[in-house]
Formats: sequence, C-alpha cells, structure tokens
Amino acid sequence: MPLNKEQFLKQFTRQALDERISLFVGAGASINAGYPSWYSLLKPLAKELGTPLSDSTNYYKLAQYYSNNFGQPELLKRINEVLNKNDCDSPLINELIDIGFSNIWTTNFDNVLENNYKKRNILINKVFRDSDLSNVELNKRINIYKMNGDITNPDGIVATQEDYEKYSYNHRMMLMFFKRELISSTFLFIGYSFSDYLVMDCLSEIAKYLGNATPQHYTILKREKDNPYFDYFIHDLELRYHIKVFLVDEYDEILFVLKELNERIRNKKVFISGAFRSFNQEVVKYSHNLSRSISYQLLENDYRIVNGIGRHFGTHIIGYANEYLAQKGIKDKEKYIIVKPFVGFGENSLENKKKLREDVIKGCGAVIFAFGDYNPDAPNPNSGVKEEFEIALKYHKTIIPIAYPDMRSEQIWLQIKNNLTLYPYLEKSILSLTSQNDTETLAKTIVYILNSVQEP
Repeated sequence: MPLNKEQFLKQFTRQALDERISLFVGAGASINAGYPSWYSLLKPLAKELGTPLSDSTNYYKLAQYYSNNFGQPELLKRINEVLNKNDCDSPLINELIDIGFSNIWTTNFDNVLENNYKKRNILINKVFRDSDLSNVELNKRINIYKMNGDITNPDGIVATQEDYEKYSYNHRMMLMFFKRELISSTFLFIGYSFSDYLVMDCLSEIAKYLGNATPQHYTILKREKDNPYFDYFIHDLELRYHIKVFLVDEYDEILFVLKELNERIRNKKVFISGAFRSFNQEVVKYSHNLSRSISYQLLENDYRIVNGIGRHFGTHIIGYANEYLAQKGIKDKEKYIIVKPFVGFGENSLENKKKLREDVIKGCGAVIFAFGDYNPDAPNPNSGVKEEFEIALKYHKTIIPIAYPDMRSEQIWLQIKNNLTLYPYLEKSILSLTSQNDTETLAKTIVYILNSVQEP
C-alpha cells in the first residue's frame, strides 16, 4: 500500500539524518530541467525511419534501428546536438542537492546534475567508465555514477539495444558497485519510471538472494488514473522490489514534497552559537554544566548538533557531545556532531567567515545562543555571536537565547523579549531561558521549544 505524505517524510528524514541515503535520478528529473524526454529526443529519428512512436515504444530498439540504417556515428551526432545545447537551472535538482546525497546514480547521459552542482561551487566526481571507479572518493566529493555513459564521451554512451545487451559484460564493475550500494544504502528514486530492465534486474537479483532482509528504497511517482494496470504496478514495486511508493497527483507536487523533506531535515539540526574569553571560574563552571545538559538532551531527543568551535563554550559542547555518544557506544560520531570551524586569515577573512557562517546556519532549523563577549563601552563589531544572530534573523531560523549576565546572549534575549510577538514559540518559555535556572531545566525547555516547532 502506498505511503501517505507524513509517512514518507518521517521515514526518509530518519534515513537522511543517519546518512544512509543515495539518489537515483531518472529522465524525469532532466525533463524538469528543460532537457528533452526520450520520446522527444527520438521522435525525429522515428519520423526518418517512418515508424510510429508511442509511450510503449522500446527506445533502445528504436535507436538500434536508426543506427542500423544511418550508422552509429549519425545516431550519436543527433543525440549530442540535442543534449549539449541545454544548460538549465533546476529547482528540483537544487532541492535534491540540499538533501545531502553523497552518491548519485543515473541512467541519464546529459550534464544537468553536474551543471547544477557546479553553479553552487560543490565539487563532484563523475564516474561514467568502469575505470573511473578507482578514483571514487567516498568521503570527499559528491560521486555521480552515470550508468549509461556521459554525453562528453559519445562513443561510450548506452543508447541502442546492442549497447544494452552488452552492458553486463562491458560494465561489470559498474553493476557490482551499484548492487553493493543497493544493499548498503537507502535509495530515493526520482524521475524514474521503473521500466528499465538494467536497474530492475539488479533490484530483483538482490531480492532473490536476501529475501525479507532486502533493504527498502523509496520513490515518488505521479498517480496514473487512466492506467488500469497502475495499482498492480505499484503493488509489484512494493512486493517484489521492496520500493516504498509515495504518490502525487501532479509532477509539480514533487518539488514541494522535497522542500518539506529538506525542512524536516534542517529542523533536526541545531546550531549552537557561543564563545567567551573570560577565565572567571563561575563562567567556566556554568559553561561546562550548560554544555553537558544541552548536548545530552539534544542527542537523547534525536537532534544533530552543529557547532563552529566558539572559544571555550564550543569546545565544551563538542567534548560533552562526544562523551554522550561514547557512553552509548556510538562510533560514527560525525553523524551526530557536525563541526564547522569558522577560520580565516588575511584581508578577506571576515567576509569569508561570514559566508561560512551563512552556509552552515542556512542548513539548520534552529540556533541556540549562549554567552558571547559584550562590552557596552567598547562594543566588538566583529562579534561572532552577534553576526550569527543576524544571520539567524535573516534566514528566519528558530532562535533560542539563554541570557547570561553581561554577555551578548543577554542582549539577544532582551531584544527578543521586547519583541515577543515575532517569536510566538517563545511566549511561554522566554522567562525560563536565563542562567538563573539550573542547566537541566534549561536543556529540557530548549528541547520542548524545538519539538513545538517541528512539522506534525
């Protein structure tokens, strides 16, 4: 039975936070970016052959017939002329980029994925030959595996029936990597019709050997109301291929579902802003107690901690978060503690640090503010806590200030308290968010606020 939206969002958010996800992009995602469908691409070729073209046409066979009659070079030339002309921004691809997939697989040979990553200055590693697999950097770059080749290497693309029939021999290592990832990761299939035997055979083979232990994957498909076989097709995907399906009525809905998914993921990431230079033992002791309480409560309630290693307080947060994870026997700590130091040197250092802060805070749903050096007689224009507060305001993040006497967080707390109607989620809790309360109560209040702003 297909998932409802809430089930899909909840389940895939969980997978994304655990960093167990991979993406499979089909032709539908390229069409969304302005690239032609297989139907549009091959329509003029079918006309030259004098053959009809419909949605049920086997495109590999049609391309084969064209190659047989006009030659492989002419077929590749026609494909290249169409696919190398487009360079389109794609809101859909950008939402997928934001989800944070490290490994992306596709049967498309256009460059829509690469172009959209490049525009955002995100490094990628493109793999379209089996020999490229030796250069895969699993933890350093986004890997884009192009199973049917790449338009920059026309002679290597898989376009005809003959190419398809030789695939398992010519691309044995690519298939091996793909099957391994189907077992070790949870895939989200987007823009894919599940009509390509290459992928379906891999899914079927894994299900055959693993049985009930076969990993579950996910897809978003448009409901085909006029197709009498559609419900049976969905049931077959779920039963034999272990694909959980979420159905939408229109293709445009997929973009909004992905936006909601990204919002869910962001809302589970909490940036903690705070630093101080003082060696006053009272401040240091409170920082230790607060760090331990906040870290323990956030991790216990399945939130992710994001921190820029602010002086003293940042190191305390990271230290106690690691302590909690060690006690729980959790080894992959980087999934729970995301450390993004804001360092810079030279004439552009302030500008560079601000850009780093913006990028990190944009990826979080909430920001907690504590401490922050503040001297009303000599205000620090370059205060990191102040700048992070301004960024949080700019991007409409959930802001949770903890007032500490004579610190920047107290100024933030006062500003919010005096404009409380702008922060309705704090109306019941603002007076509890001060250092006069014990740190355990504070931490529980913070989690209560965070939970209250989560999507239902």
